[in-house]
Amino acid sequence: MSANEASEKANRAGMDAKRLLVIVFLALGSILALFFGHLLELLWARLGWADEVLFEGLNWRPTSLLGFVLAGGAVAWVYFSKEPRAYAEEAATELMRVVWPTWAEVRVSTLAVVITSFVAAFFLFFADSLSYELMVEWLPRLWERL
Repeated sequence: MSANEASEKANRAGMDAKRLLVIVFLALGSILALFFGHLLELLWARLGWADEVLFEGLNWRPTSLLGFVLAGGAVAWVYFSKEPRAYAEEAATELMRVVWPTWAEVRVSTLAVVITSFVAAFFLFFADSLSYELMVEWLPRLWERL
């Protein structure tokens, strides 16, 4: 499959660079919200402030809500800034051009790596055993005879 065919296939699936960019920003924003929530929870505990559950069942606390607000602000700032957004759009566009290997190609490549690893392990074992015999057994005997 050529690069153009892969790009066309991705476009037929309804995926374009901007949609991918939004998905990545939402995922990173969620991770950042959890991080900020935990960080604020530690800060709240350090300051001795009450961090009571606001919504039963959801277990949302003021720190988690504030974490989501901070993460949303950070993601919005990066999304609407010119340079970071241009860089992210360029990266997403390049990612859409990637031609992923087929399952057969992955199996062949994995098999090649496994075989090469075994050959390298055998060679290193042989070299290590030989150098051990040379340095620990043969050279001391030779040194004693001199």
